[in-house]
Amino acid sequence: MKTEKRRFISGHSTLEYTLLLPIVFICVFICIVVFLILYQKAIIQNMAEDVTQSLSRQWGYKPLPVDEINSGVYKRETYESREVYWNLKLLFSKSKEDAAKEYIEEHIKDVGFLKPYVPKEGSGNTEPNLVVDVDVKPGLPAVLNVKIKAAYQMPMYNLFKLIGIKDCLIIEGHAQSLVYDPKDMINTTDYIYQLIRATDLYQNFIKKIEPLKKNLEKLIKE
Repeated sequence: MKTEKRRFISGHSTLEYTLLLPIVFICVFICIVVFLILYQKAIIQNMAEDVTQSLSRQWGYKPLPVDEINSGVYKRETYESREVYWNLKLLFSKSKEDAAKEYIEEHIKDVGFLKPYVPKEGSGNTEPNLVVDVDVKPGLPAVLNVKIKAAYQMPMYNLFKLIGIKDCLIIEGHAQSLVYDPKDMINTTDYIYQLIRATDLYQNFIKKIEPLKKNLEKLIKE
């Protein structure tokens, strides 16, 4: 009698394990997938924030000529070659934006555990698996925005497709930073002043106010 009871308990436990183990494994797989997605999201967001903070600082300066170091005055040609202007959108050639995009696209390829999404043949999906947007809104201060949108292959897709989840996983990251540097503002103002002084309009204006200037100097001396 005891032997039959033990066999019944053993068979009952085996049945419970048979029913519970698949559920436990599914829960473990789901936890792993969630962890992978959150980890990849953190990487994308961290990349956007690092690039934004780096771009908001002054970078790309070339060595100053000796005459500029001695005089303390930066020439207009030096400004244009160094491209330090975030606030002058009309005169900005976007080389910093392009360099930032190339940097992100190059360094984000092999980070994390998820594989980049590759559309299947005949699916009709022609969208790129990585979109990077670097934009500077001029102002005082200027605002720098970096957006990253990456497509990855859904991990364990064969399991999740049973409940209707697609094989493409979209992860986005966005960061914003203010570009506010008193030194850059002073240099920018001086640069604009040099551009204005080089125009014929400025020269004609100086000639017309020259008599007024002399009269004011006489009044001050008296």
